[in-house]
Amino acid sequence: MTALLSPAAELDHRLGDPRDPANPHGFAAAVRRDALSGRPEALIEACRGLALSFVPAAEGGTLSTMDETLALVRMAARRDVTVMPHTMFSITAATCVLLAGTPDQRRRVVELLAQGHAIGFALSEPEHGSDLLANGCLLEPHPDGFLLTGDKWMVGLGERARALVLVGRTGGRGAGAFTAVLLDDVDRARAGNAVTSGMKGVDFTAFAFAGEVVPADAVVGQTGHGLEIAMKAMQVVRTMSTGANLAAADTGLRVTLDFAVRHVVAGRPVVEHERNRRELGTAAAALLACDVVATACARGMHTNPAGQSLWSSVAKKVCTDLSEEVFRRCTDVLGTRALLADSPFDVMRRDNAVVRHIDTGPTANLRLVAAHLAGRATDTTPPETAFTLDRPLPPLDLHGLGLSTRGRDEVTQSLPEVAAAMRTVLADDRALDLLHRLEKALTDQSGDPLDRAERFCFLHAAAACAHLWWFNLDRSLFGTPPGDTGWLVATLALLLDRAHRVEDRLRTEDANPVLDAVLALHATGRLFSATPLPLAEGGTPA
Repeated sequence: MTALLSPAAELDHRLGDPRDPANPHGFAAAVRRDALSGRPEALIEACRGLALSFVPAAEGGTLSTMDETLALVRMAARRDVTVMPHTMFSITAATCVLLAGTPDQRRRVVELLAQGHAIGFALSEPEHGSDLLANGCLLEPHPDGFLLTGDKWMVGLGERARALVLVGRTGGRGAGAFTAVLLDDVDRARAGNAVTSGMKGVDFTAFAFAGEVVPADAVVGQTGHGLEIAMKAMQVVRTMSTGANLAAADTGLRVTLDFAVRHVVAGRPVVEHERNRRELGTAAAALLACDVVATACARGMHTNPAGQSLWSSVAKKVCTDLSEEVFRRCTDVLGTRALLADSPFDVMRRDNAVVRHIDTGPTANLRLVAAHLAGRATDTTPPETAFTLDRPLPPLDLHGLGLSTRGRDEVTQSLPEVAAAMRTVLADDRALDLLHRLEKALTDQSGDPLDRAERFCFLHAAAACAHLWWFNLDRSLFGTPPGDTGWLVATLALLLDRAHRVEDRLRTEDANPVLDAVLALHATGRLFSATPLPLAEGGTPA
């Protein structure tokens, strides 16, 4: 356990063993709540600190580093994914205000968060979905500011929100036609809640406005900058949303391993059958790849905020796709048990599926990546600090966030230099071959823009795995000895396959080492992560 991430381990031990049926913060309690569409009240109270964990200390928050916050989110949400929206759905609205609001607006938002209140973010509209430039909710000129008319929907925690940040049309064309406003009195505008198949107990609320007066001093930032502010804020949201994917997939795989190690078929434990080992090894590689890209993205918020418009979109794509693959692979091992109502597996699977469509939908997210790839700028400087896990990070600077990298990507564009260095120490022929294939794949510019963007996301993730291995060569990763290539081979093989739309299981020789690594973490009660923090299941940490 590193000193940097120890608060997450402390939180997990304070919440207790989630396998304990009597634990109000455990799996059994989450299953019961899901059946009743209930809120995790005790868990929300125990994790109230998450509400300020993304707010810089200078603004009154508790943020240390974004990777520490990501680890805290994982520890809470691995028990019940819905605790994340209940404590952190205000992140988009609050970040908008922290980015562009007046001192009074920033103080107001932080006060609301500190008091445990929610702040909704009203951007999407039922008639337009991800086509944001078509949005029609109007902020028309009025002697006292604006008249607000129109509908918003799917506002997370909107039923309980004390305030809203709303992005409405103020005139003009393109992105400059929209302005963000901070609304304090929204009770009368609520217009019902949507019901989702996952994340039960989390309200997604519609709002209908019919000529409400919005004072001029409610504007967040400058008139016409609403979408720009929102797009920057959603980079932070996309980064943190990976915590929900990681948490759900960790529990899904952990529950499956509980079964596979204990249950015997044909005289052998399920985990010892070759086909199951390949399924579980592939699931393990998928989860470890998610861990790498999410951790790098969180650390990159500090080291390269201007690049997060791309990195966060890549992380969103990779973590949503591969976390769903974890559940598919595990379902085939669990069989009918994957559908049992008294298991957390199906609850986690359904909650994880909702994350895919929160903040930025799949197609809109790929369009963001495609827009970056249309640029011609380059940056071949290896992102050493972002990937060196024990390297101190600079303070978070939200104002460093940008809207486009214009084609720059340190992770992929510096790979040739890092790969050349890796070849001087690598003795694993399989790893060397996969590294060569990765470099070659990154030169492929074929396909339509969205196909190319999808391929790029997985190649970026593969390059991230190479960087993590190289910049931590003297450090244990995923509980394996320093310099171990088992996890590296498995993640590279998986990500290269997914980049080329190959959905096969890993070959046995690639699956076995990564599965053995994850089984060791499972047996000792540790997080499935490059920094395998001790969990409550493992007893009191040393």
